[in-house]
Amino acid sequence: MELLEVLKEKNRNFSIAELAEAMELPPSTVHRILQTFCEKKYVIRDDRSHTYRLGPALIPLGKAAHSILTQLAKQTKEDAYLVIPVGNKGLVIEKVDGPSHLKVVEEFGYEMYMHCGAIRKVLLAWQSPTFIDEYFRTIIIHDQAFPHVRPDDLREELKKIRQDGYAITRGEYVNDAVGIGAPVFNSEGELAGSIGIIAPE
Repeated sequence: MELLEVLKEKNRNFSIAELAEAMELPPSTVHRILQTFCEKKYVIRDDRSHTYRLGPALIPLGKAAHSILTQLAKQTKEDAYLVIPVGNKGLVIEKVDGPSHLKVVEEFGYEMYMHCGAIRKVLLAWQSPTFIDEYFRTIIIHDQAFPHVRPDDLREELKKIRQDGYAITRGEYVNDAVGIGAPVFNSEGELAGSIGIIAPE
């Protein structure tokens, strides 16, 4: 619990060494505790920087959005999702099922790269120019991620998403399906996540 309090207080990423120093514990002990928390999504590990931060299981955003997702699923009759950015990926932290028979395998804890589908593209569109440039350098240009896209086309699409305030995609990773996503901002006006639906075309 003390470890979670340290992570919560600063609201940033920590290395194992920093956490060990803050808690006055051996790094091996801190590492063992972190492994347990990561399994339950209480803590998220950034594989690029080897640092840790609070995970979606402790983010109140999901609970706060549940009633909105329920209303969205009821009105559209489709599954509604809340996704947050974690590293280079979008992570589902809340989902409400609609009555539609089309079901996409997107459950809590499901991660995909940010350029995949409307709900995640919104997350990428609202990142800083530095983040987007790094994303293109490490993910898009090297063809690491599905779906494969042309960098110039994606840059134009992200620009349009910012201008429109929402994203629509068709059949990007589910055939004959349409994704619609929009950003969710916190009280400071910063991107907190994205909300949207996946529906038959």
